[in-house]
Amino acid sequence: SRRKKMLAAGDNQIQNRLETSETNYVIDQNVFSLPQTASITELQDLIKSLLSIDDDSIEFSFRINDELLSTSIGKFCESSNFSGESVLKIEYFLKRPAPEKTDEIDVNDWVGGLCFSTGSAYAGLYNGQLTRITDSLQTTSHQVHGKPIKCIQTIRSEADKDLIVTGSMDQSLVYSLVGEEDCKAMFSLRGHTETVMCVAASPSTEQIASGSYDTMLKVWSTDLEQLDEDKKRKKKRKEGEGALRTPLLTLGGHSQAVTGCCWMDNSQVVTVSMDMSVKFWDTQMLTCTKTIAIATALQSVAWSDKSRLLATGASDRYVRLFDPRGASGTLVHCTLIGHSLWVPSVTWSKDSEYELISGSYDTSVLLWDTRNPKSFLQRISSHEDKVLAVAWERDQILSGGADNKVHLSAFK
Repeated sequence: SRRKKMLAAGDNQIQNRLETSETNYVIDQNVFSLPQTASITELQDLIKSLLSIDDDSIEFSFRINDELLSTSIGKFCESSNFSGESVLKIEYFLKRPAPEKTDEIDVNDWVGGLCFSTGSAYAGLYNGQLTRITDSLQTTSHQVHGKPIKCIQTIRSEADKDLIVTGSMDQSLVYSLVGEEDCKAMFSLRGHTETVMCVAASPSTEQIASGSYDTMLKVWSTDLEQLDEDKKRKKKRKEGEGALRTPLLTLGGHSQAVTGCCWMDNSQVVTVSMDMSVKFWDTQMLTCTKTIAIATALQSVAWSDKSRLLATGASDRYVRLFDPRGASGTLVHCTLIGHSLWVPSVTWSKDSEYELISGSYDTSVLLWDTRNPKSFLQRISSHEDKVLAVAWERDQILSGGADNKVHLSAFK
């Protein structure tokens, strides 16, 4: 058998301890002397042989020192300077099935942004329409802006309706209260003087942040009861435009377009820019607390509450991870290499501290595991044109872009 052949292999053996936290797959004898050439396939065969598993659908992943094993044991030891004088601990766990594309939805124009809500998803389109996609893949579109929508975010759900914010090339953001068939513009947010490139809701959902080609970061209230003084001028506004709202605060510091923003908590906002920098802002102290310079224009940013890492997408095709804590925040924590063109969209899994996805102008959507930074886990979806937006909620992934399609992929 393969197990006997492996255990009988000649020189250059490494002592390994195989451990797992999954009680159904614990093996009694867990210390083995394995050849340096042993890889995932041999480890897989060994464990399945010891546990008498014949089911081909059951596969394991292997982790050493919080890094996924993707090469042979010997190559891993060489790259990590493991001497071989002690026992190498290898943790194994059930491999999660990769997501598969399940549906393709035709929409009316390029997809500028995507987001999920309870029981539905939303796409912001370049024709200014907000399109609601139901679980049954039915679509309803509403004209919200007069120019392309560049970003979109679910703020919260209220009484069977979703409060959605969209940002546009018309220099405004709009709060829309969207139901099964209807869409009511609640507020038109005015203050930016160029295209609104990004928007993000705070964890409390009481505020949103937006970034623009005008280089500014602005913060806005999401209180629907709070009507601004501009409401007095309602009769002068167009039908269905919503009450006017001005920002709570404006923060300047970037020298070029703000292309991405996200909240780390209810007072800390992170922005990325074409000026090749990442900036950290305190919205209570009204100041920039830290700036990280990068040798490329940045296109997108996302924060993970679980890993406490920032992910950025850039014009040089790389996805970079930053640890903002302490002095190491000035250094790139990790660089993920797999795309060949700009990366305008990144987002983290809400369930895993290790997994994130990225969408690129190279038409691909890639799934990453930060424990295996040398290669992406899977190419989830391939579009016919550049990917501009991705979104991830629970076991579903959305992607869209310049091919007028939204792809839905799911973990089985």
